[in-house]
Amino acid sequence: MGKINSEKSTVEYMIGLYCRKKHGSIAVLCPGCEAVRAYAFERLTKCPYGDKKIACKDCKVHCYKEEMRRKIREVMRFSGPRMIIYYPIDFIKHMIKK
Repeated sequence: MGKINSEKSTVEYMIGLYCRKKHGSIAVLCPGCEAVRAYAFERLTKCPYGDKKIACKDCKVHCYKEEMRRKIREVMRFSGPRMIIYYPIDFIKHMIKK
């Protein structure tokens, strides 16, 4: 699995967890979270660095619009610490890649 696909998987887990816990969604994301997921996937797909990308927070090219950047940060702040509980293997893989 390439780095972009791995990032997409992690983002999807994080948004899904956020949406379940904050909005009560179970099988599908609420429209707001689905919009954030779709936007994040689009940005990852178009990343100029491809599979050589670094963490978005460390990147010099900010390709997220300010509102979406704020939303994805909120999702990550909430979901990041909880990933070890809900997705321990993915959490460990993510930490190793750092």
